Amino acid sequence: MIKILWNTIILDGSIPQGEIERMMDNSFKLVVSKMAKKDQASLIIHL
Repeated sequence: MIKILWNTIILDGSIPQGEIERMMDNSFKLVVSKMAKKDQASLIIHL
């Protein structure tokens, strides 16, 4: 894992909950897009 690409979020209430959820969704989509299609399909079945 390349830690230079990691983000740090301080959960002190200064960032709206919706913004945190948006960032998490974007990160998840980015990771899934890099996976093999077979693994993507398997992941969708388990969600």
